[in-house]
Amino acid sequence: MDAAPPFKTTLHWSQLLRNSTRLVKNPIPFHHKWFNKFGETLKFRFFNGTKVFLTRDPEFALHVLRKNHKNYHKSDVTSKDLGQYIGKGLLTLNGDEWKKDRRLLQPGFYKERIRKLYNGVIPQTITKVLQQIPQNTPTDIKPYMNQLAFEVVTHALFEMKIEQRRLEEIRQIIDSVQEHFVKKIRQPQWNFWRYLTGVNFTIDKKVLRIRTIMNALVEERIASGTSHEDLLDLMLNSTYEDGSKMEHARIIDELIILIVAGHETTANALCFLCYELGQNPDNLQKVKAEIQSLEDPLTPYEQLGQLTYTQAVVNETLRRYPPAWIVDRKALAEDQIGKEWIPKDAFIAVSIYELHHHPDYWVSPKQFLPERFLKPPPPVYIPFGVGPRMCIGNHFALFEMMEVLRQLALHFTLSPVSEPPTPLALITLQPEHLILCLNPADD
Repeated sequence: MDAAPPFKTTLHWSQLLRNSTRLVKNPIPFHHKWFNKFGETLKFRFFNGTKVFLTRDPEFALHVLRKNHKNYHKSDVTSKDLGQYIGKGLLTLNGDEWKKDRRLLQPGFYKERIRKLYNGVIPQTITKVLQQIPQNTPTDIKPYMNQLAFEVVTHALFEMKIEQRRLEEIRQIIDSVQEHFVKKIRQPQWNFWRYLTGVNFTIDKKVLRIRTIMNALVEERIASGTSHEDLLDLMLNSTYEDGSKMEHARIIDELIILIVAGHETTANALCFLCYELGQNPDNLQKVKAEIQSLEDPLTPYEQLGQLTYTQAVVNETLRRYPPAWIVDRKALAEDQIGKEWIPKDAFIAVSIYELHHHPDYWVSPKQFLPERFLKPPPPVYIPFGVGPRMCIGNHFALFEMMEVLRQLALHFTLSPVSEPPTPLALITLQPEHLILCLNPADD
């Protein structure tokens, strides 16, 4: 490689500082404005001097995430800063440690395992929570979608029955930790003040509390001496290739990460799905017609496998509102992407949200058009990531959303009450709240 060219910034740090308060709440409008003004890849420096690339360029994104993925690890923002709160696991590990855990946990997401879940506990859990939502009255749907996704992941993946007050406590801890982490990263100028005022200490106590809850659940399982076909048993009883077992602390880490990632992202996507179904009742009717056209008898899993339009509605929701709206990497060595020179230790941020809304690849990107997914989507559609680090639970999440949609289409109609939800880009993309009416369907 030739001598490194100078790093020419396209975005001055003062623009980040000047807008830091609004960037904490929602950086997406700023990113969109800056991309349109400065080009497909933005370059700037963090306060500590780190060279940053923020991109919506498909060649750049796919090079980093797939083509030359070995040169790009999860950045320190994820592996260290986020890792100090949620632990060392699939989301935060790099290199050989990540490979070891991925190989150990992968059997928990095999097709046969998912088939059993979708013919049993998952439809039952979804039905129970949907029946709890008040009907014919304006309701904030977000808490119910959180509960639904949380119960699905804990019951299905870990066969745990966590009492309601514990569920609520865990969800509140997750929300407060996420809010703190986002402020810490986007407003680093206030980090020393957070330390002085005890904010960091309070968050650390909450992190310890969630670990204590998870540890109690693991100890309870060990003491029971019972066998379960779930991920917790897989972590307790499986061995790595060298014959060693997963350490107890790592099991707690993976539990927290899988529960956080497995419920937070799906819950947010389900909220946006409900909004779009309310805004576009014809889509819901098409889903209902597709379901009713299937021949009986089919198991729930077999049904989902044949619902082409239903899956298109879910895919369009994930296009418009990708829960993992941005992914980050760190360059291990110098690299060249097209005409762009990437220095060692550069911070790379790929905006999945912008890739999913790029007018060069999507017709009418602001419109909800499920029909676009009745044919193969462009390669910029990556709601679960791409490459070796694609989300391990992608099929699990997709089928969960399809089952929720199936039950909604058969039994309910939706009427939005609030204004269109503004996506809040925190660690995940989420609506601040979403008020709608859930009404019983006419049979």
